[in-house]
Amino acid sequence: MGKLTETLGEFQESTSKYYQEIMKILEEEYCWKCPMRTNSRETFCREVEAWIRLTESMEAGLRNELTHENYSPDDMEVVATKFLEKKMKNQEIKEDNLIIKLEQDAEPFARSGDFLYVKTYPIRVKKDDLVLMPRACPLATYWYIKTFKRSTVPFKIFKVARVFQKRGCRYIKTEDGLEVPVEYLIGVVKNIIGPDLSMQSWE
Repeated sequence: MGKLTETLGEFQESTSKYYQEIMKILEEEYCWKCPMRTNSRETFCREVEAWIRLTESMEAGLRNELTHENYSPDDMEVVATKFLEKKMKNQEIKEDNLIIKLEQDAEPFARSGDFLYVKTYPIRVKKDDLVLMPRACPLATYWYIKTFKRSTVPFKIFKVARVFQKRGCRYIKTEDGLEVPVEYLIGVVKNIIGPDLSMQSWE
């Protein structure tokens, strides 16, 4: 593992270098005109943005290499799913609860101002469950929701029509016909709480 460790060490050093460069670019070209710049030390928005950009760039490079090696989109989806599955297992990530306030309507299931009670990293997903799915790159989103801004991740709500296995991975099929690995989900919506505290359960 000596050569592998050495190569990964070199990659880590280059990542640190590019992180510093991106932070400098954000500060000089973007942050100075942002109204949040005065409290950026509390919001860490620049650090989050640099993390997201670096992660997305690395993953784009990996996808390009897999495409060059003639991996199909289905193959790459399996690779991404297995990565998420292994990462979660290694970090012993367990089901957790998350409450998200909607800033806009998520029709036909919920409206702006509602609160979603979500079970993240679900062990079990079943037919008729409501699930949250990210609008962004699955792997980048995985890192993003691990940060302090995870409750503002852009997402869409879907209803599960079917749960099945494909190529050794757990999948769901939504009522819209979309097939997605379970590991791509942000979580399962257990309750929707309206502004008047009325509650709609999806248990």
